[in-house]
Amino acid sequence: MHVKPFRLVAGAAMVAAACAAMAHDRDHDDDNNAASAALVKARQKLFGVENVDEKGRVDKEKVIFSWATNTTYVASVLGRVILLDSYLTRPELPTAPIDRRYNPVLPKDLADAKPEAIFLGHGHGDHADNGAFIAKWSGATIYASAETCQVMQLDVQRMWNDPNTANGGVKMIPDANPVKCVDVVPAGSRPGQYDENTGRSKATRLNALDPQVCILAFKFVHSGTAPQDASFMHTTLFDLADPRYAGRTITTPTPAVTYPAMFPTFTSFIPNNPPVAGQMDTRTTGFGSPPGIPGGAITILYQFTLRGDNHFSFAWLNSAGPATEGIGSDPGLVTLAEYNNPATPADKLALARKIGHSLYDLMDTLPSTDVLLGSIVSLGAAANQQRDIIKVTQHLKPKVYYPGHITDVAQKGSGIYHKIAWRETALAMGFPQSEWPEFRLLIDPNDFLAPQVFDPKNDRWDEKGKSSRVPDACR
Repeated sequence: MHVKPFRLVAGAAMVAAACAAMAHDRDHDDDNNAASAALVKARQKLFGVENVDEKGRVDKEKVIFSWATNTTYVASVLGRVILLDSYLTRPELPTAPIDRRYNPVLPKDLADAKPEAIFLGHGHGDHADNGAFIAKWSGATIYASAETCQVMQLDVQRMWNDPNTANGGVKMIPDANPVKCVDVVPAGSRPGQYDENTGRSKATRLNALDPQVCILAFKFVHSGTAPQDASFMHTTLFDLADPRYAGRTITTPTPAVTYPAMFPTFTSFIPNNPPVAGQMDTRTTGFGSPPGIPGGAITILYQFTLRGDNHFSFAWLNSAGPATEGIGSDPGLVTLAEYNNPATPADKLALARKIGHSLYDLMDTLPSTDVLLGSIVSLGAAANQQRDIIKVTQHLKPKVYYPGHITDVAQKGSGIYHKIAWRETALAMGFPQSEWPEFRLLIDPNDFLAPQVFDPKNDRWDEKGKSSRVPDACR
C-alpha cells in the first residue's frame, strides 16, 4: 500500500530536480567565466574528455567511478558529481616541464569539480583528509558520522586560523562558517543502531541524490584484529611493495646496476618546516579523533540504488572488520583483549556477536548490489587475511568488485599480492568460484583517474525480484 505514495513523492521531487538541473546548466553557460573554466578542466581531468562536455556536464546516462587513490573515488551518478572519501595519497606540487608525480591530483582539483556531496566512510585521515577544505570551496554537503561531522567543523576553524604565510597570508578557505555536514548515524550509536528488543539493525535513508537515487547507509565495523578463525585454512599474506617505484639497486650479478625510481619523491603538498609556496595543510584534525571526539574509526557502509530501468546499484565500504566476533571500538562491541579474556561476561560477548551478525542480516535485506567498491586490506589480515571483506561480499552478492585501500596501509604497488590472497582465502572459506564477483583490480598509479563507466540500462543489472525491494527499502 506504500508504493503509490512513494511514486507521487518521487514524481514531485523529479520536477524539482529537473528545475534544479536546468538552473545548474545555466550556471555554466558563460564559457568566459573563470569558475566555469576551472570546473570543465577539473571534470575532464577526473572523468575523461569523452565523458564531459564543453560546459562541464558529465554524461547523464552513465554512472562513472574515477579512482583518486586509496578508497577515494570521484563519481558521477547520472551527471551528479559526488566524492566517496576525500583523501589523496602522496599529494605533491606539480613538476615541470613534465608532471612526473605518482599522484596527479590535489585537493583543489576535487574542489574545482564542484561535487554536490562528499560521503565519508570514516574519519581517519587516510579517508577524511581534505574533506572540509573541498566542502568549503565547492559548497558540497558532507555525509558522515555525527562524531566525524564535529571534526569537520574543527578542521574549518583550524584552516581559517592558519596564517598560510608561505602563500602570502591568503586565507585557505573563503570564510569561517561551518561546513554543511549531515549526521548519517547518531553520536554514540551501536553499529546498525542495533535494537536488542527486535534483534535487528537498520539503515538510514539519505536524500542526498533524490529523486534519482535511493541511498541507504549504516554503521559497520572498522577493520581490526580477531583471533585466527579456525573454520578455514590460512595462507600467508604477502604485502610487498613494487621496488621499482622508489628505485632499485641490483647487486648480483656484478657489476651492480642502479635503476632510477619510477615515481621519485617531489615537494609535498603538506607543509614542510618551514613551508614553501604552494603548500597547505588541508588534513583533518588529529587524524579524525581529537580528544573527546572518538570519530576516526566509525565506519559507514553506503548503498546507492538508481530508480528506474534496472535499478543499477553500487555499494561503497572503505573498511571491513571482524563483525563475526563483534570485535571493535563501537558501543556494544568488545575489544580484542575483552574477547580473549575469560573473565569477560558471557552476555557482553553474546551481545557483541549479535550486533555483528545483525549487520550481515541487514545486508541480506538490501536491494541486490551490482558493483561493490570495497577495501581489500584489513588490520586483521595477518590473522584472517581477507575474511571480513569476503563475508561482506557473500552477503551483498555484487556482480563486480573493485578492491580498494591498496595505496595506504598496504604497500604501494602491492595490489596483485592482495588479489592472490583474496582468491586463496575465498577458496579456503568455501566460497565457490562460480559465485565470485568479477574482480576488477586497479593498480596504482596507472589506474588513477581511469574512468570506470557503467550503463545503468544494460540488461546485466536486471534481476528477478530486485525492483520490488527498492520501493520497500527506499520508502
